[in-house]
Amino acid sequence: MTNRISFLNGEFLPHEKCFVHIEDRGFQFADGIYEVTAFKNGKLIDSEAHLNRLFRSLKEVNIEHNLSKEWLTEMTLELFSRNNLSDGFCYLQITRGTHIRTPSCPKNLTPSIIATVAEGKKMSDEEFSKGFRVMTHEDIRWKRCDIKTVALLASTLINQKAKDAGVDDAIFVRDGVVTEATYANAFIVDAAGMVITKNPDNLILCGITRNRLIELAKKDGLRVEERGFSVAEMLAAKEVFLTSSTLILRPVVEIDGKVIGGGKAGEVATNLRKLYQEFAAA
Repeated sequence: MTNRISFLNGEFLPHEKCFVHIEDRGFQFADGIYEVTAFKNGKLIDSEAHLNRLFRSLKEVNIEHNLSKEWLTEMTLELFSRNNLSDGFCYLQITRGTHIRTPSCPKNLTPSIIATVAEGKKMSDEEFSKGFRVMTHEDIRWKRCDIKTVALLASTLINQKAKDAGVDDAIFVRDGVVTEATYANAFIVDAAGMVITKNPDNLILCGITRNRLIELAKKDGLRVEERGFSVAEMLAAKEVFLTSSTLILRPVVEIDGKVIGGGKAGEVATNLRKLYQEFAAA
């Protein structure tokens, strides 16, 4: 993108001129939350659901604000317009604001609001069919993964560990139960054709794309069960796939060196990808 424009605390500015104070709580304490929303064919995808989750996250970490969904939507659309994008993603971050460093949570601060947009990541049909290779890893994150905070160091370190090991991502396991990948929700399809994904609780982020794909799967007649499942169940599954707002659906064809589903994208994953593409284009 040339002449990129971003949003910072009430102003649309050249991206290279967007700076935050060194005592911003997001910088010093990861004291903030964020959302990533897709923009396709000139419209925001599942914007209401993303905003609902954003406001829930703000409430869970007690960030005071006077923001409205309407204002945030208008700002986001204006940002895409100023960057001449019809397809892409908006990264929106809200921190508690700027304050002299203190380990408690100061009151009555003005939150810092940051938004950037970028062109969409497109996965080719060939890349999709080839699938992704992952490893499993102990879930070392904190126990409030349901809050979409900017405290992403654990996920980032393990994602890099996976890349260093020559695979694409890692799937977290806590007390024998598969939770999610470093930046995506995890699904399996068992031998009976049941689509299974971890039930929403404090140990996973309940993904917006996850929820949309569950809805599309049910409408298409698939059986869906939300519950915890083990690594053994995952390794024995017909299909495994990951979902997120950026890459939508990624088939997993190898886990810890074990081939899944014959080493290629499965029928359920392929169909769900098609259904989502139709939904986004509607």
